[in-house]
Amino acid sequence: MDPRQYVRPGDPIRLAASQINGLNRLLSSNGGYRGGPQSELHTPYTWVYGKNNTGATVSRWGVLAITGMATVPSSSTTATAQFEQLPIVACGTPNATTTAWCVATEPIRSGGIGRVAVGGVVQVKSNDLQKAAGCHVLWKDTTWALIRIDVGVIRGTFSAPWSKGTSATVTDAIAASKTYTAKNYFASMTGSGTKACAIAYAGGEWILIAAEC
Repeated sequence: MDPRQYVRPGDPIRLAASQINGLNRLLSSNGGYRGGPQSELHTPYTWVYGKNNTGATVSRWGVLAITGMATVPSSSTTATAQFEQLPIVACGTPNATTTAWCVATEPIRSGGIGRVAVGGVVQVKSNDLQKAAGCHVLWKDTTWALIRIDVGVIRGTFSAPWSKGTSATVTDAIAASKTYTAKNYFASMTGSGTKACAIAYAGGEWILIAAEC
């Protein structure tokens, strides 16, 4: 039967394979029906495509720095059209100063493009946690961690004193090998020794928002 042929009420119907497959695709994508195992599951994270510029393959659940856009939309009409239809972020190797970052949700070869999580809850390898500034660790063991991507508040420690108007090194209380340079805009912290604090990322820098007296 020609799959393009129209039928009338009462006509015998023999569905072609292409018709059945087409109906299944429509039903699987409209939210009212979920087909078999090939139906895509909703993820707890938001993802975009990222281009791997690190020079090496990034494994699944590895951390990457977001360094910009793979194609800047203002560079040409074609680039703008691509940005409107499918933005692709440029990804590099994260370091101690990285604040915009993502997690590869699939292996991405060097120079290749793949999905990267930029928000929400996502799995990550525990040894990559120190690269992820501002994440909220929901659970972790020696191999894996479940985190929420959110450059928000970091709990850490610093060495007192810390004078108003100066910057100091803050050590992450969760990922002990991770440090941040933060500025104190409020009041001088006196005393000596290791003190607890909280910092937040605002206006392009880390700032002190609370500290142990």
